[in-house]
Amino acid sequence: MANKRELKKSIRNMAESLAGETVFIANYYDNIDLEKADDVIGEILDLLTEKTRNISVSFDKTCNESFEGNKKEYRKARRVYYRQCYNELEKEFDEGVKEILKKMNALLSKEQKEENKKMAQA
Repeated sequence: MANKRELKKSIRNMAESLAGETVFIANYYDNIDLEKADDVIGEILDLLTEKTRNISVSFDKTCNESFEGNKKEYRKARRVYYRQCYNELEKEFDEGVKEILKKMNALLSKEQKEENKKMAQA
């Protein structure tokens, strides 16, 4: 990601898509447990809130104190730190999305899943 704003926008867009699909499932298909659908939407909002809050991190070392003024080493360590933080954030977000997708699929009956597969192959 280019910057925090882009990353937040990407996470928001994914959460919007997931919530929209969940609302579509709840309204379009028959025999959907609406409480479970509401729970899925709540989990989407929780994931969105948690991960957007975790985007803002700060490097707790200073150039003068931790690196004795060596700007090159400071920038290198800071870059590595931010890369690790954002890779971990991305990994956690992806795992959260996978769990939500499993719960969204669980809303559908077996017959509905089979029908969706047939429509996707056509």
